[in-house]
Amino acid sequence: MAPVSTLDLRAQADGQLHALLLAEGITPRAVYRPGEVCRLLRICSTTLRQFCELSEHPAVKNADPRALDSFLVGCHHRIDHAALVEWLVRNQKFQREG
Repeated sequence: MAPVSTLDLRAQADGQLHALLLAEGITPRAVYRPGEVCRLLRICSTTLRQFCELSEHPAVKNADPRALDSFLVGCHHRIDHAALVEWLVRNQKFQREG
């Protein structure tokens, strides 16, 4: 079986994210709130916070594949669409290789 290219994984992840958005009734947009991401990924807010914190630590050179890039608005995390797609790509690839 031929290895799946990163471009194929990204397209697959983008399609998967759009399907999740549709299923949850969330309008696709550039940035999502934590509650929306929790609904999409079927995780609790504590798990989402842990994923975001994995990405924030500056000393980590080889980031955990579960790390989810986010930014803060005040003290609230926001996750952009591209970060969700990249997270899905990393975790699909990680699961296949693991």
